[in-house]
Amino acid sequence: MAFRLKLREPLPEGLKRVFCEQIDCALHSCQHPAKQRGVTVHEVRKHLKKLRAAMRLAIGAVGKNCHAQEDRCVRKIGRSISDLRDAQVRLHTFIQLRDKAAKNSERQLFPRTEELLLLERESFSAAFDGWQKAAIPQLENVKECLVAWPLDGLNWKQICSAVCKVYRRGQRALAATIDDPGSENLHAWRKRVKDVWYQLRILQPLNRVVLEEMAHDAEVLGELLGSEHDLDFLRARLEKESGDEALANELSQLQKLITKRCKRLRRDALELGRRFYAEPSKAFAKRISIFAGKRV
Repeated sequence: MAFRLKLREPLPEGLKRVFCEQIDCALHSCQHPAKQRGVTVHEVRKHLKKLRAAMRLAIGAVGKNCHAQEDRCVRKIGRSISDLRDAQVRLHTFIQLRDKAAKNSERQLFPRTEELLLLERESFSAAFDGWQKAAIPQLENVKECLVAWPLDGLNWKQICSAVCKVYRRGQRALAATIDDPGSENLHAWRKRVKDVWYQLRILQPLNRVVLEEMAHDAEVLGELLGSEHDLDFLRARLEKESGDEALANELSQLQKLITKRCKRLRRDALELGRRFYAEPSKAFAKRISIFAGKRV
């Protein structure tokens, strides 16, 4: 199911279709959970993030208050399973890091840490058992509200303005990260990159060559920042076990691996980010506007 507008459909109907498709996908994941652990949580949260990015495109038509109200509802659903998702991400990130370090080793690396993270994941899985049943009516309610949004007056000027704001927020987040490349700034920047990536995907049909390439760059940048965030997230969790002597040797080795990997990811992200956000936000919005003008 393509996450994009169609050129021959009215803009209000097209955006509502995008809303409904993402909610329906999230509902399907809840109603038919994947057998593989962690997949359902990941899929539902992914569709919610795409939905929120699409909803931002409609702010000019529905107003900030109306948008904020429904955005809070969507965020609430995602946050209700954030602890379960976090435990899964920490374990997955650890396994990737361990396997990469074990390429030239014949012995199992970091067994105590793996046991700790496995037990943690199992604990959260038990605590959040049945979360899908609680999420289904909430998703259905959000869908009903979004379908009723008054989008008849939505136009391309408002869409371009919304994209421009997201792009400009990404530029500001990049500037903050350059000044202070700490975890908080990197995470804030990552969210802005994800937003513009999703919105460029929605608008791709306006100019497939240009917008597809831009969307690809945003995707790569988001992956770099996402990998860095997951590693830093794992490090923060492991630091809480610093007083455990049984884990001391493993944690010391993992810290070195994480620090080295994060340094490389941050460097690559900043390099790509400077290129991606080099264009003034008004010029960026004007390009989108020109693409839209040729299609209406």
